[in-house]
Amino acid sequence: MRAELAIGSRDLLGESPVWDAARNRFLWLDQVRGTIHEATRDGFGRWHESRSWNLNRPLAGLVPRLQGGMVSGSGIEILTLDEDSGEVNTFVSLDAAPEQVVLNELKCDRQGRLWAGTRGTDIRKHGMGALYRIDADRSVSLVLADVSVSNGLDWSPDGRTFYYIDSPTFTVSAFDFNPTRGTIRDRRTLVTFAKGDGVPDGMTVDDEGCLWIAIAGTGQVRRYSPRGEPLEPILVSAPVVTSCAFGGADGGDLWITSAALRLPDEVLEAIGGTAEQALAWAAAPEAGGAFTCRPGRGGIRSVPFAG
Repeated sequence: MRAELAIGSRDLLGESPVWDAARNRFLWLDQVRGTIHEATRDGFGRWHESRSWNLNRPLAGLVPRLQGGMVSGSGIEILTLDEDSGEVNTFVSLDAAPEQVVLNELKCDRQGRLWAGTRGTDIRKHGMGALYRIDADRSVSLVLADVSVSNGLDWSPDGRTFYYIDSPTFTVSAFDFNPTRGTIRDRRTLVTFAKGDGVPDGMTVDDEGCLWIAIAGTGQVRRYSPRGEPLEPILVSAPVVTSCAFGGADGGDLWITSAALRLPDEVLEAIGGTAEQALAWAAAPEAGGAFTCRPGRGGIRSVPFAG
Protein backbone atom coordinates (compact mmCIF):
# COMPACT_ATOMS: atom_id res chain seq x y z
CA MET A 1 0.00 0.00 0.00
CA ARG A 2 1.13 3.55 -0.71
CA ALA A 3 0.39 6.52 1.54
CA GLU A 4 -0.85 9.72 -0.10
CA LEU A 5 0.33 13.23 0.62
CA ALA A 6 -2.24 14.90 2.88
CA ILE A 7 -0.48 18.19 3.76
CA GLY A 8 2.49 19.53 1.79
CA SER A 9 3.96 21.19 4.88
CA ARG A 10 7.57 20.77 3.74
CA ASP A 11 8.73 20.34 7.33
CA LEU A 12 12.46 20.30 7.91
CA LEU A 13 11.87 17.62 10.53
CA GLY A 14 8.23 16.59 10.74
CA GLU A 15 7.68 14.57 13.90
CA SER A 16 5.39 13.38 16.70
CA PRO A 17 2.01 12.90 14.99
CA VAL A 18 -0.83 12.36 17.43
CA TRP A 19 -4.61 12.10 17.17
CA ASP A 20 -6.46 14.46 19.51
CA ALA A 21 -9.82 12.70 19.90
CA ALA A 22 -11.30 15.50 22.02
CA ARG A 23 -11.06 17.88 19.05
CA ASN A 24 -11.11 15.42 16.13
CA ARG A 25 -7.76 16.50 14.72
CA PHE A 26 -4.27 15.32 13.94
CA LEU A 27 -1.41 17.29 15.44
CA TRP A 28 2.26 17.12 14.51
CA LEU A 29 5.27 19.41 14.56
CA ASP A 30 8.30 20.61 12.67
CA GLN A 31 10.91 19.88 15.28
CA VAL A 32 13.49 22.27 13.82
CA ARG A 33 11.27 25.28 13.08
CA GLY A 34 9.22 24.90 16.25
CA THR A 35 5.92 24.84 14.36
CA ILE A 36 2.91 22.84 15.54
CA HIS A 37 0.42 21.86 12.83
CA GLU A 38 -3.25 20.96 13.14
CA ALA A 39 -5.11 19.04 10.42
CA THR A 40 -8.87 18.46 10.26
CA ARG A 41 -11.25 17.23 7.58
CA ASP A 42 -13.14 19.76 5.48
CA GLY A 43 -16.76 19.46 4.38
CA PHE A 44 -15.71 17.08 1.59
CA GLY A 45 -13.80 14.76 3.92
CA ARG A 46 -10.38 15.97 2.77
CA TRP A 47 -7.58 16.72 5.20
CA HIS A 48 -6.38 20.33 5.36
CA GLU A 49 -4.17 22.32 7.69
CA SER A 50 -6.64 24.25 9.82
CA ARG A 51 -4.30 25.97 12.30
CA SER A 52 -0.66 26.25 13.25
CA TRP A 53 1.42 27.69 16.05
CA ASN A 54 5.08 28.68 16.03
CA LEU A 55 6.87 28.66 19.37
CA ASN A 56 10.08 30.14 17.92
CA ARG A 57 12.28 27.44 19.43
CA PRO A 58 13.17 23.84 18.54
CA LEU A 59 10.54 21.40 19.82
CA ALA A 60 10.48 17.68 20.55
CA GLY A 61 7.38 15.59 21.10
CA LEU A 62 3.74 16.63 21.16
CA VAL A 63 0.87 15.39 23.32
CA PRO A 64 -2.63 16.81 23.95
CA ARG A 65 -3.32 17.84 27.55
CA LEU A 66 -6.36 16.57 29.45
CA GLN A 67 -7.28 20.04 30.71
CA GLY A 68 -6.87 21.50 27.23
CA GLY A 69 -3.97 22.70 25.12
CA MET A 70 -0.83 20.72 24.42
CA VAL A 71 2.45 19.59 25.93
CA SER A 72 5.76 19.66 24.08
CA GLY A 73 9.46 19.64 24.91
CA SER A 74 12.24 22.09 24.24
CA GLY A 75 15.79 21.65 25.48
CA ILE A 76 15.33 19.96 28.87
CA GLU A 77 11.96 21.61 29.61
CA ILE A 78 8.46 20.19 29.32
CA LEU A 79 6.25 23.01 28.08
CA THR A 80 2.50 23.58 28.17
CA LEU A 81 0.80 25.57 25.42
CA ASP A 82 -2.53 27.35 25.77
CA GLU A 83 -3.47 27.27 22.11
CA ASP A 84 -6.06 30.06 22.34
CA SER A 85 -3.90 32.64 24.12
CA GLY A 86 -0.58 31.32 22.84
CA GLU A 87 0.80 31.33 26.38
CA VAL A 88 3.70 28.93 26.96
CA ASN A 89 4.78 27.80 30.43
CA THR A 90 7.31 25.37 31.84
CA PHE A 91 5.67 22.36 33.49
CA VAL A 92 8.91 20.75 34.68
CA SER A 93 12.61 20.85 33.86
CA LEU A 94 14.62 17.65 33.73
CA ASP A 95 17.60 17.22 36.03
CA ALA A 96 20.05 17.13 33.13
CA ALA A 97 22.78 19.32 31.67
CA PRO A 98 21.24 21.41 28.84
CA GLU A 99 24.57 21.67 27.06
CA GLN A 100 24.78 17.87 26.89
CA VAL A 101 21.24 16.59 26.24
CA VAL A 102 17.92 17.70 24.76
CA LEU A 103 14.46 16.18 24.63
CA ASN A 104 13.68 14.16 21.52
CA GLU A 105 10.36 12.33 22.08
CA LEU A 106 7.22 12.38 24.23
CA LYS A 107 4.24 10.04 24.59
CA CYS A 108 1.65 9.18 27.24
CA ASP A 109 0.94 5.75 28.65
CA ARG A 110 -2.64 4.53 29.14
CA GLN A 111 -2.70 6.07 32.63
CA GLY A 112 -1.93 9.57 31.32
CA ARG A 113 1.66 9.69 32.54
CA LEU A 114 4.13 11.42 30.24
CA TRP A 115 7.22 9.53 29.02
CA ALA A 116 10.05 11.75 27.83
CA GLY A 117 13.19 10.63 26.01
CA THR A 118 16.37 12.62 25.50
CA ARG A 119 19.40 12.44 23.23
CA GLY A 120 22.89 13.89 23.38
CA THR A 121 23.42 17.28 21.79
CA ASP A 122 26.41 15.66 20.07
CA ILE A 123 24.90 12.57 18.47
CA ARG A 124 28.38 11.13 17.96
CA LYS A 125 28.59 10.60 21.73
CA HIS A 126 26.52 7.58 22.64
CA GLY A 127 24.86 6.95 25.99
CA MET A 128 24.29 10.60 26.91
CA GLY A 129 20.48 10.47 26.92
CA ALA A 130 17.83 8.86 29.10
CA LEU A 131 14.14 8.02 29.40
CA TYR A 132 11.98 9.64 32.08
CA ARG A 133 8.44 9.28 33.43
CA ILE A 134 6.64 12.47 34.39
CA ASP A 135 3.55 12.16 36.58
CA ALA A 136 0.64 14.58 36.83
CA ASP A 137 1.97 15.88 40.17
CA ARG A 138 5.15 17.07 38.37
CA SER A 139 7.34 14.33 39.84
CA VAL A 140 10.05 13.11 37.45
CA SER A 141 11.47 9.58 37.56
CA LEU A 142 14.49 8.30 35.67
CA VAL A 143 13.39 5.07 33.99
CA LEU A 144 16.29 4.21 31.67
CA ALA A 145 19.83 5.59 31.42
CA ASP A 146 22.64 5.15 28.86
CA VAL A 147 20.41 6.10 25.90
CA SER A 148 21.85 7.57 22.70
CA VAL A 149 18.86 8.86 20.67
CA SER A 150 15.55 8.18 22.39
CA ASN A 151 12.91 7.72 19.70
CA GLY A 152 9.80 5.58 19.15
CA LEU A 153 7.88 4.33 22.15
CA ASP A 154 4.46 2.75 22.67
CA TRP A 155 2.56 0.08 24.58
CA SER A 156 0.80 -3.16 23.68
CA PRO A 157 -3.03 -3.14 23.60
CA ASP A 158 -3.22 -4.79 27.02
CA GLY A 159 -0.75 -2.25 28.43
CA ARG A 160 1.58 -4.96 29.71
CA THR A 161 4.44 -4.56 27.20
CA PHE A 162 6.44 -1.41 26.52
CA TYR A 163 8.24 -0.99 23.18
CA TYR A 164 11.19 1.35 22.77
CA ILE A 165 13.64 2.48 20.08
CA ASP A 166 17.10 3.89 20.75
CA SER A 167 17.88 4.62 17.10
CA PRO A 168 21.69 4.16 17.00
CA THR A 169 21.30 0.63 18.38
CA PHE A 170 19.23 -0.30 15.27
CA THR A 171 16.94 -2.34 17.51
CA VAL A 172 13.42 -2.30 18.92
CA SER A 173 13.35 -3.35 22.57
CA ALA A 174 10.45 -4.81 24.52
CA PHE A 175 10.00 -4.60 28.29
CA ASP A 176 7.47 -5.94 30.74
CA PHE A 177 5.39 -2.96 31.89
CA ASN A 178 3.68 -2.47 35.23
CA PRO A 179 0.66 -0.21 34.54
CA THR A 180 0.08 0.59 38.21
CA ARG A 181 3.62 1.63 39.03
CA GLY A 182 4.68 2.84 35.61
CA THR A 183 7.85 0.75 35.68
CA ILE A 184 9.65 -1.42 33.13
CA ARG A 185 11.83 -4.54 33.47
CA ASP A 186 13.21 -7.56 31.58
CA ARG A 187 14.48 -5.86 28.44
CA ARG A 188 14.78 -7.99 25.30
CA THR A 189 15.40 -7.30 21.61
CA LEU A 190 12.35 -7.68 19.39
CA VAL A 191 13.65 -6.43 16.00
CA THR A 192 17.18 -5.82 14.71
CA PHE A 193 17.96 -3.76 11.58
CA ALA A 194 21.00 -4.28 9.39
CA LYS A 195 23.32 -1.40 8.54
CA GLY A 196 22.17 0.14 5.27
CA ASP A 197 18.53 -0.73 5.98
CA GLY A 198 17.54 2.68 7.30
CA VAL A 199 17.12 4.00 10.83
CA PRO A 200 14.19 3.02 13.08
CA ASP A 201 12.55 6.23 14.24
CA GLY A 202 8.97 6.84 15.44
CA MET A 203 6.55 4.02 16.17
CA THR A 204 2.92 3.20 16.94
CA VAL A 205 1.03 0.02 17.85
CA ASP A 206 -2.23 -1.12 16.25
CA ASP A 207 -5.19 -2.78 17.95
CA GLU A 208 -3.91 -6.21 16.90
CA GLY A 209 -0.69 -5.61 18.83
CA CYS A 210 1.50 -5.11 15.76
CA LEU A 211 4.17 -2.42 15.62
CA TRP A 212 4.33 0.18 12.83
CA ILE A 213 7.82 1.68 12.59
CA ALA A 214 8.95 4.62 10.44
CA ILE A 215 12.30 3.67 8.85
CA ALA A 216 14.18 6.85 7.92
CA GLY A 217 16.06 6.60 4.64
CA THR A 218 13.77 3.97 3.11
CA GLY A 219 10.47 5.72 2.40
CA GLN A 220 8.69 2.99 4.37
CA VAL A 221 6.63 2.46 7.45
CA ARG A 222 6.97 -1.23 8.26
CA ARG A 223 4.60 -3.40 10.23
CA TYR A 224 5.92 -6.09 12.59
CA SER A 225 4.07 -8.75 14.54
CA PRO A 226 4.29 -8.76 18.36
CA ARG A 227 6.98 -11.43 17.88
CA GLY A 228 9.04 -9.14 15.63
CA GLU A 229 8.15 -10.80 12.31
CA PRO A 230 8.11 -8.40 9.32
CA LEU A 231 4.72 -7.91 7.69
CA GLU A 232 3.50 -5.64 4.91
CA PRO A 233 5.08 -2.16 4.55
CA ILE A 234 3.49 1.19 3.71
CA LEU A 235 5.33 3.05 0.94
CA VAL A 236 5.88 6.80 1.20
CA SER A 237 7.25 9.13 -1.49
CA ALA A 238 9.35 10.99 1.10
CA PRO A 239 12.50 8.92 1.79
CA VAL A 240 13.08 10.22 5.33
CA VAL A 241 9.94 9.11 7.13
CA THR A 242 10.08 9.95 10.81
CA SER A 243 7.02 8.80 12.72
CA CYS A 244 3.44 7.55 12.50
CA ALA A 245 0.20 7.45 14.48
CA PHE A 246 -3.30 6.07 14.09
CA GLY A 247 -6.36 8.27 14.43
CA GLY A 248 -9.42 9.61 12.70
CA ALA A 249 -13.03 9.13 13.73
CA ASP A 250 -12.77 5.32 13.62
CA GLY A 251 -9.05 5.06 14.42
CA GLY A 252 -8.31 3.70 10.95
CA ASP A 253 -6.29 6.58 9.49
CA LEU A 254 -2.50 6.19 9.66
CA TRP A 255 -0.75 9.59 9.74
CA ILE A 256 2.92 9.65 8.71
CA THR A 257 5.43 12.49 9.08
CA SER A 258 8.64 13.06 7.13
CA ALA A 259 11.66 15.35 6.86
CA ALA A 260 13.08 17.63 4.19
CA LEU A 261 16.45 18.29 5.79
CA ARG A 262 19.78 16.79 4.86
CA LEU A 263 20.68 14.07 7.34
CA PRO A 264 23.87 14.79 9.33
CA ASP A 265 27.04 13.03 8.25
CA GLU A 266 27.11 11.08 11.51
CA VAL A 267 23.70 9.57 10.71
CA LEU A 268 24.69 8.84 7.11
CA GLU A 269 27.81 7.05 8.26
CA ALA A 270 25.81 4.97 10.72
CA ILE A 271 23.28 3.80 8.12
CA GLY A 272 25.74 3.44 5.24
CA GLY A 273 24.28 6.33 3.23
CA THR A 274 26.09 8.80 1.01
CA ALA A 275 26.12 12.58 0.76
CA GLU A 276 24.49 12.31 -2.67
CA GLN A 277 21.67 10.22 -1.24
CA ALA A 278 21.14 12.69 1.58
CA LEU A 279 20.77 15.59 -0.85
CA ALA A 280 18.38 13.61 -3.03
CA TRP A 281 16.25 12.57 -0.05
CA ALA A 282 15.95 16.17 1.16
CA ALA A 283 15.06 17.42 -2.32
CA ALA A 284 12.35 14.84 -3.02
CA PRO A 285 9.22 16.68 -4.21
CA GLU A 286 7.03 15.57 -1.29
CA ALA A 287 9.75 15.43 1.39
CA GLY A 288 8.69 17.02 4.66
CA GLY A 289 5.02 16.40 3.98
CA ALA A 290 2.42 14.68 6.14
CA PHE A 291 0.96 11.53 4.60
CA THR A 292 -2.07 9.38 5.29
CA CYS A 293 -3.56 6.03 4.34
CA ARG A 294 -6.12 3.56 5.59
CA PRO A 295 -4.35 0.21 5.94
CA GLY A 296 -7.44 -1.71 7.04
CA ARG A 297 -6.50 -1.76 10.70
CA GLY A 298 -7.01 0.61 13.57
CA GLY A 299 -4.80 1.89 16.30
CA ILE A 300 -4.93 2.36 20.02
CA ARG A 301 -6.63 5.61 21.04
CA SER A 302 -3.99 8.13 22.19
CA VAL A 303 -4.17 9.30 25.80
CA PRO A 304 -3.76 12.97 26.78
CA PHE A 305 -1.37 14.03 29.52
CA ALA A 306 -3.14 14.11 32.89
CA GLY A 307 -0.90 16.86 34.30
